[in-house]
Amino acid sequence: MKFFKLMAFSLMIIAGFAFNLMAQETKITSPEEFFGFQMGEDRKLANWHKLVEYYQLIGPESDRMSVVDMGDTEMGNPFLALYISSPENLANLDQIKAYNDKLVDPRGIPSAEIDQAVENGKAIVVQSFGIHSNEVAAPQTAAETVYDMLTRDDEDMMRILNETLSIFIPAFNPDGQLMVVDWYNSNVGTEYETSPLPWVYHKYIGHDTNRDAFATNMASSRYGAEILFTQWNPQSYMDHHHEMPLVC
Repeated sequence: MKFFKLMAFSLMIIAGFAFNLMAQETKITSPEEFFGFQMGEDRKLANWHKLVEYYQLIGPESDRMSVVDMGDTEMGNPFLALYISSPENLANLDQIKAYNDKLVDPRGIPSAEIDQAVENGKAIVVQSFGIHSNEVAAPQTAAETVYDMLTRDDEDMMRILNETLSIFIPAFNPDGQLMVVDWYNSNVGTEYETSPLPWVYHKYIGHDTNRDAFATNMASSRYGAEILFTQWNPQSYMDHHHEMPLVC
């Protein structure tokens, strides 16, 4: 009898340890924990290098997000795309894309296959942030929004995750974001805190990417065009801008 009691006690300890380990493994690091301040806090800005570190950290922590490095910008900074959806959807991206391709161009597709795509496909929603270098709030917002989507379990969020594939471009102009944020952080608390950047906001195209949209000369423009017009053709696209005043 003592042996069985000891075995039962041991199993309880092991089960408790396993539960705690699972809880630790599924914990998602919050922006405030990682950056040391809440996104949007006065006089606090995370630059693109730190934001990339954050996404690379929480990607493996969550089964709701896949982090894709699409390549480097002209100035050697990574351009990320964040795929956020239910674990089941993320495991079936090829099928979701196949359904979407049929709806984007249904010419020659049998009606039965179109009906199947409507019934089983997912809405593709692309959101981009920071297309203008000095609209610094948007990339900060992206980190908070991503964390929200990875941690909420309410009915509305579960419906979003189950019925849509969200693709985030968390900084459309990483080069300009770095320039502006690093300049601001180097001058915060001084008389030059609100002084404008004393050079153009990008090595080649100034402060934004959307002026390059018609030509897609820049790498970041091409990465965005690949997502929007070649690979996914989303049902919805939103670029998040930033109200005045700007960091300029």
